[in-house]
Formats: sequence, structure tokens, C-alpha cells
Amino acid sequence: MLIEAMIARVNCRFLWLVAAICSLFAITTCEKVPLLAPSGSTIILTASTNAMPVNATIDIIATVLEAAGTPPHSGTVVTFTTTLGTIEPAEARTDVGGRVTVRFRAGPANGSAVITATSGAATTGANGAVKIAVGTAAVGRVSVNASPAMVPANGGSTAVTASVFDINGNTLRSAPVSFTTTAGTLSSSIVSTDANGAASTTLTTSQEATVTASVGAEAPPPPTTTAPTTPTTPTSSGQASGTVTVNVASAPTLGITPPEAPPSVGLPANFTFTVTAAAKNGSAVRELRVTWGDGESTSLGAVIGSAVASHVYDDDGTFTVTGTVTDAAGNSTTVSTSVTVIPVARPTVIVTPTPQSAPGGSTINFEIDIRAAAGVSIQNVTIDFGDNTGNQGLGGVTGIVTVSHRYAAGVATYSVRVTVTDSTGQSTTGSTRVSITT
Repeated sequence: MLIEAMIARVNCRFLWLVAAICSLFAITTCEKVPLLAPSGSTIILTASTNAMPVNATIDIIATVLEAAGTPPHSGTVVTFTTTLGTIEPAEARTDVGGRVTVRFRAGPANGSAVITATSGAATTGANGAVKIAVGTAAVGRVSVNASPAMVPANGGSTAVTASVFDINGNTLRSAPVSFTTTAGTLSSSIVSTDANGAASTTLTTSQEATVTASVGAEAPPPPTTTAPTTPTTPTSSGQASGTVTVNVASAPTLGITPPEAPPSVGLPANFTFTVTAAAKNGSAVRELRVTWGDGESTSLGAVIGSAVASHVYDDDGTFTVTGTVTDAAGNSTTVSTSVTVIPVARPTVIVTPTPQSAPGGSTINFEIDIRAAAGVSIQNVTIDFGDNTGNQGLGGVTGIVTVSHRYAAGVATYSVRVTVTDSTGQSTTGSTRVSITT
């Protein structure tokens, strides 16, 4: 009995050793073989967004569930793949809840990233993959504006800005924007959006222009046919465009009508100025300024319609009259005409004495006929009787006037002079002679 007991104890210790060795071998083997999801498991992928800029990163979460709906053993390995960009890390282990989080880096390329995950026989499947639009593939809308929306009549520049939004309505940065215009020139034709999703270029034009900003794939070329066609929507996704029309301001018009007859020096010359505000893309008239060609200028203010302005020239000759009308937007129109100014005719003065010869102590009557050119007035008339009695002022008389003067005794001949000064500053002299006989 003692011997049998000893043999049984030896066998038991051997079996325990064998079991321990096998257990150790099994543990070592399990540590070297990855733990994968059991058959019948499913993998669910989720992402924080379905659209993102290039070179951006987001979290991708994979949730592994066994057939019974419970998470697998902690440390189950999940492998990720993507058609665009990279997954970091590409292989990760689940936590106790069957979840694993990795980072998707979009990289510099535009396009659509399709992300899948597998673990053993479990996979996301065709319908479970996460699809993320990257860069221009994510574009949803392009809004374009110009500041200012109108350039001056003689041309100018305006800043054209395109704001790019993704399919979720968020601004899209680092997206190349292609600008085209129907008229004028653009400072840049391709500009990438900034951190605020905006891209800008400068349009310089003197004609109405429509600027188009396009992002993403371009539309296919139109068919080569002369028949009318209906525009079609391109089949490629990830494209959007917007337009803005930049108008050219219209300047007011101006006409100048000079006097019908050549004006005279020192007399008012009347000019008619006709101003018409622009009917389209115009602004209110601010000022009409006239330069008369003789070094003088006049502001006629905000003229609308017809206005008559007068100017007096001090010299004869041909002068260029220029009018410049300016509106509130700074648009201006300049028109010129010429005018020939002629010398003004001097007044005529005829002096007739009655009698022309008389004895000393006689009174002689002088009929004075003064005529002035049209528009000219007589400012002053003086008569010198020639006998050193001084000049007699007659004021601003015109027409026929009679003046009497008594001469002293003595034989003499006297020269009588009448001086007329007109409103132009010219002086004219008429004269006659009288004789005193005794």
C-alpha cells in the first residue's frame, strides 16, 4: 500500500508540471497572436464631420460589437484603411467598451476619402464605410461680391471677394478659387481661400463686367453644335460657382450754346449750358464749373436742365469756353466751345453850334447828338467851350441835348470839344469851332 501511494503521488506531481508547462505555452502563444473580433461581429465607424479642408485632421471612432451586441475582449485589434490621406495609427486596440479612436489626416490632395475598418472576419462593409469630402470636393456654395460694386465712367478698380462654404455651410479654407471675367483684367486668376474661407482678386475695367468664381471640378465643354442647347449640370461632384456683376457708372451729359452773334468787349456774353443726369447707373449732379478762356472761372452749382450764364470779356479775340459737370460719384464730363469777341463800337458824338459865328457877348447854342452801340450805356459827358471857362458836366446823357454858352467880347475862334465816356470805359470826342467877330 505504501508503494502504491508513493507512485500515485509522483504521477500527480508530473501531471501538475505538464499542466503548468502547457498553460505557460498557451499564454505565450496568445500574446504573440493578435486578438481579433470573433465571427459574427460588426464594426461601426463614425466621424465628427463629412467635409473638411485639406491638411486638416479629425477623429475616427470604430465600435466593435459581437453577435450578441456586447463588446469583444479588451485589446481586440482593428485595422483601418483610407483611399485618401492617412490614418494614425493604422492599427489600434479596443478599450473595454469595444471602442477605438484614431486620427484621419487629410493631406494636401482634394477628393473623397473612403475609410473602412476590419478585425478578423468583422468589417464595416460597403455601406458602413465613412466618406469624407476633402478640400474642393467638400465645396457646397460660393458667394461673390465686389466692393465697390460700380467703377467710375472712365474706368477703375474694385476688389472681388469669393466666400467659399462646404456642404455643411462652414467656411472652407485652403480651397483654390478660379476667377474669370467677361471684361477688364484680374490681378490674379487663381487664389486660395484664407482662414476665413475668402479669396480676393482685383478687377480693373472700364466696361460692365461679370466675374465668376469657381471652386472644384469644371463643367464639361458645351457640345459642338449650332442648335440651341439646354444647360446641363455636370455629373462630377464637389463643384460650385458664384458670380457678381460690376457696373460702370454713367456720367451726366453737357451741352454749351454760345451767343448767336459775336459778343463785344465789355458787354455781357450769354451762354446756355444744358445738363442731363445719367438715366442708368448715374448719380446726382454736384457741380457745373465753367472756365471762360480768359483766366477766369465760375461755379454754377448743381445745374439740372438749362442755365444761362453771362461773362464780360475785357479784350477782343477768340476764347475757348469749357464746362465740366461732375456728379456725386465723382464722374465728370467736359465739353468746350469757342467764342470770338469783337471790339465794341465807340459812341458817335456830333456837335452843331447855332450860330457858328457871332459878336462878342453873344450866346451860342450847341446841339450835341450822342449815339451808343446796342448794350452800351453812356456814363459821362463833358463839354469844353474852349474859352478857359472850364468843363461843364452833362452826366450820362444820350440822344440829342442842347447846351448854351455866352462868349465874351473880342475877336477869336474857339475850339469846342465834347468828351463821352461809355460803360465799356471807352472815350469818344466830338468837336466843332465857333468864331467871335468883335
